[in-house]
Amino acid sequence: ALVRPLRSLQDPGPLIASIILNHPTEFSRTIDSLLDTDDPHNNSKAILLRLCKLADHKIWSIRQRLVDRKVFPNLAIELTIEHCHDEICFMNRILRGQPEWLTNGVDPVTRSSLSSIMEFVFSSLNDELTSERPDNVAVNRLLRILSGLVGLMGLSLSSEQLEISLGVLEMTPLEPSTVDIKICVILMSAAQLLKYSQIRVERVLHMLIACHDSPQMLQLVVYFQLQQLLKIDDFASKSLSMTIVVPRGGLMELSTLFTLLFLSKELATCALQIGRVSVMSTSTSTSISTSVSSAVSTPTSTPIPKVPVVLKVHGTSHNASELRSTANYLVGYLLQQDVFHKSAIDVRTWVMDQIQASTVPLDTNMIHLLRAYTAATARSKHITRIPENEIRALFNNPSEDLTPAKVLLVLYMLLNNDVCIANLGSYNMERTQEYDATLLEYVQIRKVLLYVASFEGGLAFQAVQPMFLKLVYAQFPELSDVTTLLLEEGLETSLSTTTLPELSSMQPIFSDSEDAVVFMECHIKAIVQHLNDPEAAVKGYHVFQRLPQKDRQTRVRDIIRASLPSLLNPQSDPAVMEAFKKTWDQLNSVMPHELWAMTIHALLPQSHLSMYPQHTAAAQQVGQQLQQKAITSPRREYYNFEWLVQDPLLLFKVDFRVFRSPIIFRLFVQILGSVMVGSRHWFRKRFHASQAILQGQQNRNPTQAQRRHFKEANLSAMLYIQDSVLIQLMLEACQARPEDIVERPSRLTNGSSSSSGGGTGFVPIRGFHNKKNRESFVSHVDEVSDTLKEVRVVTFNFLHQLFIDHKIFPKLVHFQGYALDLLPTTVAGIDSIHVCMDFLQELLFANTQGSALVSSGSGGGGGGGGGASGAGEDSNKVDVSPQVFALRLAAQLCERFPLPNTMQITTDLILPKLRSLAASTGFAQDVLESAVVLAKAFPSLSSEIVDLLQEASGPHDKMTLMRTVEAINEALSDPAILDKSLL
Repeated sequence: ALVRPLRSLQDPGPLIASIILNHPTEFSRTIDSLLDTDDPHNNSKAILLRLCKLADHKIWSIRQRLVDRKVFPNLAIELTIEHCHDEICFMNRILRGQPEWLTNGVDPVTRSSLSSIMEFVFSSLNDELTSERPDNVAVNRLLRILSGLVGLMGLSLSSEQLEISLGVLEMTPLEPSTVDIKICVILMSAAQLLKYSQIRVERVLHMLIACHDSPQMLQLVVYFQLQQLLKIDDFASKSLSMTIVVPRGGLMELSTLFTLLFLSKELATCALQIGRVSVMSTSTSTSISTSVSSAVSTPTSTPIPKVPVVLKVHGTSHNASELRSTANYLVGYLLQQDVFHKSAIDVRTWVMDQIQASTVPLDTNMIHLLRAYTAATARSKHITRIPENEIRALFNNPSEDLTPAKVLLVLYMLLNNDVCIANLGSYNMERTQEYDATLLEYVQIRKVLLYVASFEGGLAFQAVQPMFLKLVYAQFPELSDVTTLLLEEGLETSLSTTTLPELSSMQPIFSDSEDAVVFMECHIKAIVQHLNDPEAAVKGYHVFQRLPQKDRQTRVRDIIRASLPSLLNPQSDPAVMEAFKKTWDQLNSVMPHELWAMTIHALLPQSHLSMYPQHTAAAQQVGQQLQQKAITSPRREYYNFEWLVQDPLLLFKVDFRVFRSPIIFRLFVQILGSVMVGSRHWFRKRFHASQAILQGQQNRNPTQAQRRHFKEANLSAMLYIQDSVLIQLMLEACQARPEDIVERPSRLTNGSSSSSGGGTGFVPIRGFHNKKNRESFVSHVDEVSDTLKEVRVVTFNFLHQLFIDHKIFPKLVHFQGYALDLLPTTVAGIDSIHVCMDFLQELLFANTQGSALVSSGSGGGGGGGGGASGAGEDSNKVDVSPQVFALRLAAQLCERFPLPNTMQITTDLILPKLRSLAASTGFAQDVLESAVVLAKAFPSLSSEIVDLLQEASGPHDKMTLMRTVEAINEALSDPAILDKSLL
């Protein structure tokens, strides 16, 4: 309270000092008061300095208070120089963090004090420079102070100080901890050093960039090329542990110097040596350093000799990983800038070493490196891709556990193939070469994908997972099956909850695969004899499911052989079938391509076991694929996935019992869907490759006459035909055979035989449309076995998804037609069948000219039964089965969707077509069945339908007409029909 008013005096220092001298206990409180309050009289510094002289032993405490409150920096420096004498330690401490308070409001006295500290710093540096054993720690502290003061305060250095600075910078050997500080000295005083001696600065820069343990110089080169000056500030702040901005004038001069100074070969060589130490003697090291220097001075110097290198771990694995990450980024950038191409240096071996040294969590710069490397192989003849034999050597046993190196190698192959696809048609196309699909199948791409998504909860490969998924599903679209993905999510839970009680705690562990083979032998035999002992077979499957993954993969062929085709036996126990399906699903999540081929081969009848694919492209590649890890056997050839995608019709060579075994049929449909997707992708990929080759030839020889090319429209048509044939085969498999019939209704016997033989010119409906001799108007689903019903449900669900994904498929299939007796079940079972309404008119009148021709031969007014023309001429006989099929489809659609718009379509289109076909076909039963269905769909139109048929009937059609009317009346007598119909 007394000191505060005294500060208003002109010179209160002596008076306040006398008061404190008489009251020493108030010393600390007085100091705090002077520091905490404002200084309107500008005399706090003088008072504090006088108080410090009263108590020398408290000067350290006062200086600490100044530093903590970040006030009076000039006083803190003055106390340090005059009393504490610890300039180096103090400056290192106060420069840490944010030292702006030190440079704010610097007066001439403070600048003079800092100059005194700089003189002390240079004196100490000179002592270290002349010492026989310099202290690197002390040098680092001195250089840090030098960098901070020059950078923060812009202090100018004398010629003597610049000479000492360059001398210290030229000191060898270089320590990793010293390199960063030396680079900062150059950055902060670049303008002064370059003006003093540019040659010596260049020599120091060459020496710094060649330091294998510190990639910071190479990083600066990259920052300068990218003009990322803020990153240079961040580097300096991090290295000096202070917030600092590098003077921009010196940076511009350094940027120009770096561009002219470093040659491509020097940059490439130094980048490849980051984090590595050469295994050689000191003399060899000296010679290589000399060769580096000569390479800098002579652009045409000989290449640097290749020496063995090993990764060097610096203290901790974290430091080694950080060095590898930095090296990955720098080499990737230099690859993008074609530095290695200009230097004719191949980085293939180096990239392979980096891949094998990778750890988790995965370094994001590794992705940058792989992208740049794959792109560089397409641009440069000097940079080669990793050969397949090295990849196979790393995956010498695909059943072994995966590692980060294997994941990265698969990612590299996917990136390489992606670059090849992108370069189709370009001049770089000849330099690129895809890795064969069989190689990616050999490394089990699906297993790698599952590993990436699940290892350490997906966190280990989080950086690469999105790109990995994108590349896999782009190059292997058949693996993106939603059903498989959903099954995988609940697979582990399902296996644990359904395992037999005695196996619930069992987890076999084997020292090698031979032990697993011996262990599973008895269970394999039990599976073979599943008809005799189903429980033992189920136990065998559960034991197999709980084997380690690598052991399951080694026994997969045995489990498939033991299960198929014996499970096609109708006497197979459902529990055994379910256990096999879960086992199959488990294997499908790891090795789908091999499993699909094994399954189809195992389901072939004995007469087809050694048949080759019939597709031309597949047949030409048989020999080559058998050499490239195709599934082989000493006695016969096995299908592989390449064959299946090239000729999907091979799938339908399987035993017909597959189509009457619902569980096996589900697996067949799952394989078929994937093969269809893979086939479309395979053909389109080959098409674009061939088109690119033709385009490249045309670009090289513009004067060459253009040949007729296979167009993309032709390819689409071919694929549509292939897929529609597969759909037709699926529908044909759904047709009821004699053994599928459970009960045959006896009402309404067929009376169309007499009328069809009349002189109407009618040709009996043949082909797909009249394969069965039906005995009733409507083929009820209750007539067939439950097995066929389940097969139909699976088929229709599959077709439903196909129709959604490819909207042209419903039109193709229904224009081709299929068995009429399947129409009620397809319309009822395929939810997306409503799309047929979009092209129904086109389908109904697709052959109007032929229908008119037949109608003219049957006489006018009297309808189709007139018979005036007798048998008619052969030229007038046409196949009206497509129109009959269209009419029946229209009727079934109306029955399922009795809506106002379908009723309008019935009135405008379907009923006229019904009358025309009834007359032209002589009241064929298939046409009359459609009339009954229409009456059930729209009871309000029943009288109109009957009148229409009566108008179209002739003398010979009365009996048939009467039975049709009876069928309509009987159908409408059911109250459920009237309740269901809204119209």
